[in-house]
Parts: sequence; C-alpha cells; structure tokens
Amino acid sequence: MITVGVALSLPWLATAVTRTLTPPMGWNSYNYYNCYPNETIIKSNAWGLVELGLSTVGYNIVTPDCGWPSKNRTADGQITWNPELFPSGFPALGEYIHGLGLKFGLYSGAGVWECTPDNGEWYLQASLGHEVEDAHTFATWGGDALKYDNCWANKIDTTIRFVDYNPSERDPSVRFAAMSDALSSVNRSIIFSICQWGVGQDLGVWAPKYGNTWRISNDIQDNWKSIWRIVNQAVPYVKHTGVGKYIDMDILTVGLGALSYEEERFHFGMWAISKSPLVIGAPANSSLTPAGSLAILLNKDVVALNQDRLGEQAQLIRRYTEEGYDIFAGNISGSRKVIGVANWSNSSKSVDIDLQLVGVQKSGNIQDVWAAKSIGPYEGALKVDLEGHEAKLLILPVSAQLTYNVEPSYYSAVTGILQGDVKSVNCGDGCLPTGSKVTNMTIGSSVTFGNVSGGVLGGTKLIGIDYINYDVALASAWTNGTNTRNFTLSVNGREPRRWSFPISGGDWYETGRLDVLADGFYVGPVNELRVEAPGLDPGADLVGFAVYT
Repeated sequence: MITVGVALSLPWLATAVTRTLTPPMGWNSYNYYNCYPNETIIKSNAWGLVELGLSTVGYNIVTPDCGWPSKNRTADGQITWNPELFPSGFPALGEYIHGLGLKFGLYSGAGVWECTPDNGEWYLQASLGHEVEDAHTFATWGGDALKYDNCWANKIDTTIRFVDYNPSERDPSVRFAAMSDALSSVNRSIIFSICQWGVGQDLGVWAPKYGNTWRISNDIQDNWKSIWRIVNQAVPYVKHTGVGKYIDMDILTVGLGALSYEEERFHFGMWAISKSPLVIGAPANSSLTPAGSLAILLNKDVVALNQDRLGEQAQLIRRYTEEGYDIFAGNISGSRKVIGVANWSNSSKSVDIDLQLVGVQKSGNIQDVWAAKSIGPYEGALKVDLEGHEAKLLILPVSAQLTYNVEPSYYSAVTGILQGDVKSVNCGDGCLPTGSKVTNMTIGSSVTFGNVSGGVLGGTKLIGIDYINYDVALASAWTNGTNTRNFTLSVNGREPRRWSFPISGGDWYETGRLDVLADGFYVGPVNELRVEAPGLDPGADLVGFAVYT
C-alpha cells in the first residue's frame, strides 16, 4: 500500500486529502471485540500482525474502533481516551504501534456521539462541531488514519435510535467534508475513511472528493447472505472508483467461524478484485483464528490483485441468475485481466465461458490464482469447474479487446404493451437514453415488446437491460435485504427466465445496465420479448433494452 498526500496530481480532488494509491490494509477491533477495545487487545493484535507475517503482506493499519473515548471531553474541550481501558494513553499506544513498523488508525464519527453497542446511557464523544480541534488532536497522537462513522447524525435526541437510516439533514456530505477539510489542515498525513453506510443519494459523487475510501453498505454480518447483499451493492460504483478513491465493502469476516473455508475464499477474493480495503476483523492470533483462514489472509497473489497499481474495480460482466453464477472482470497491470467466476449456489457446477464476452479475444495462458498454477492456454472459450460457493480468480493476458461492430437495436420500455399495475413515468436526463421508464412492476404486471430483432442468425442474443434499482438494504440488512430486484424475461412464449438486478447507483433516476444472454430468437424483426415480476416483491424500474444482433 503506497500512501501519499496529494492535492495536485489527481485533478478531481476537492481537498488535499491523503490518498493511498492502492486500497488500505490493516486490522480493526470491531468485528471480534465489538465496542469493547482496550489497550491489551490493541497491542496484542498489533504484535500479532507482525508475528504472523501479516504486516509483511501489507496489513499495517491498526485501528481501535468504537468504545475507546471518554464520556467527556477535557476541561479545554479536547476529545480523550478512557483511562480505565487505555491506561497508557493514546500517544503511547501510537508509539507502540509505530515501534512495530505499523500505522496507528483512529475512530470517530460525524455525529454528536459515536456508535455504541446499546441504545442508551452510554454516550461517548464523537466529532460533530469539533472537527478542527479533533483533527489536530489525532495528529498530535500520531494518528495515520481515521475511520469516520455516522451514528447520532446531527442530533442529540436520545429517544431516537442512534442509527438513523433516514436522517433529516438535506446534505450528509457536509458533515464529512468538515472533517476532511480539518484533516487537510494539520501537519500530518491522515488517511480518511468515510463510513456513511451508503445512506442517501449520490454517495459515489461526493464521497470520493472528501475521503480515500467510503463505505457503501450497512455493516457486514457473519453469514453468507451478507456477502451477496454487499457484492450487489458494490456493482454500480465502478463508475466512481479508481486510484486513490475506493469503495469500502466493510471489515472482513474471514476467520470468525461463520463462513465455510470456500465461502471465506469467495468473500476475500471478491473484496480483493473490487478494490475494497482489506481490513482483518478476526484476532491476529493463531490460537483464536484458524490456520486455513490465516492462509487466506496471507495469500500474496490475491492481495496483489487488490493492490494492483491500476486501481480498477472489477465489474459485473454477466449474470446467470437461474444457473447461480456471475462473471466479473477488470483490467490489471501488465496488459492483463482478472476474471472472477462467482458461484452463488450451494451445488458444484461446470460452466463454459466465452471469453470474448469478457473482453478477451486472442488465445493465451490462464493463471488460476487460488490454485497458484497455470491451467494452460485457451482459444476463445473456457470451461470452469466450481465447487458450491466458490469464486475462481483467473488472470489472462489481454492482447485484443472485443468491440461490437454493429449498433444494437434499442427498445424503450414505454413503447411496450403495459399490463397490470405497471405504469410509465417521464424522468428526463435521470434515465437516459430514453428519458422515461416503466415502474410499479408488481406481480401480475408485464411489459411486452413486439417486432424485436433477432438479426440474421436468431438463436441466443446478448441483451443489455437498462434499469433502475435503488432499493438499498439498510434496516433490512439485518433481516433478509438483498439489494436486488427481479425480472423474468421470456422470448417468443418460451419458459420465462429470472434475473436478479443489483443496485443501479445514485438514486431512482440513475440507470445501470445488466447484460444477459437469452435464447429462442428467430431471424429478423419478428420476435416478442416479455418482461414480468416473478414474485411478491416489485421488479426493478425498466428504462429499455438493447439487443446485440
């Protein structure tokens, strides 16, 4: 991880934010110790990073999360530590961490109080209204990074829960901009990680201006469905990320015992190629964290994908919902591409991937990253064997990129025949290219398109679906929220096939595109395509679709 304080080299910056050219890596106390850190815990885990070799792989920021401050500020208004939990104090803790060759991470929040594990009577100081003095305090303590949380957002009404997914403020960026500016004013480089949970609109627009990383989702949980939820929420941010500006998919749960070994590799691999910070949430202790989990965290080849100097987030290229797998792809340095083949289903399967569809045209040699071996040359197609809940990571040389030589045929959603509750809505520039959409796709509703082109060959076609889904799982993240909306598509009366549509970005008026393959097309402009909602939950809003013939 390369850290620089930059203001001029990256022209999109709004302030002189300290940037890590690659995603930050480290250890955080929250996932295992919750809001109950203490000096012994932090020191022992800092030492564990060194002892286990984790620091040599790149995990070098040690952060005590919520629970460290005193309930009160000092007589002169300075934030301070709880002396019972940290008897040596934070300057001394920072010196200990620095003495190990590591960086000292700090935690505060953009509210009146910081996040706590219960809902009353425990109010620990955060930084709203104290940004300048707290930034200077963190600098004098030797702080190298700051995770900045979002509890008690701009209010002190203790009758309202400290986590508010619908704050009354008009512009949440103001609170985070204040601390970003304050950190820029101190005589120390401090990495700023925004932890706003993906609440509200335009997070990908404003957060990169003020922070090195920004949280896109509610907290990760120790279960498999949480991985699906967060990966679906990460999809649209590829348009906002790059060197020095990275999404944060939350602290890793590798080593906490909730996921299987294959699921832990899936989780770690998807975080790595998405260019999320790799922050260990399990104890850096071989007696508390399984050897297999530590081996995952220590895998230098997977870490190298995360730390690749291009800083490019892998994007969802194809989704095969009924088959249960996705294909992600992204460019990495050395004229190479990483492909993630993610099997969400419980069962093992073999899948055939047309590599031209992921942007690789000529033959070459494939590297299986987890297996640490070459699996030989390919010639335009590849068969991949997947265990249940396995994500293969493959590296391929890229000698030519696929381009479409023929413009697709495009069909605006509002030109279809609408049945049921579905209705058309004008939304202007917010849902280009059509300026309109159909919404309220409830069960029993449908949109039917006639005279759809099947080209000169018919058969299977690539369909690019423009849709809108901002049904973000915030409060529902704790139950069954998935961040997805579903459609079924049927061609010429064939059996409908279901597709799960991830978050599309920005707000309800910003489109995303999902490319899928559908078969059953006839030659020429004689085809019928029907879109329906397959279940009790409404489908996504439909803007239109392109058929590549």
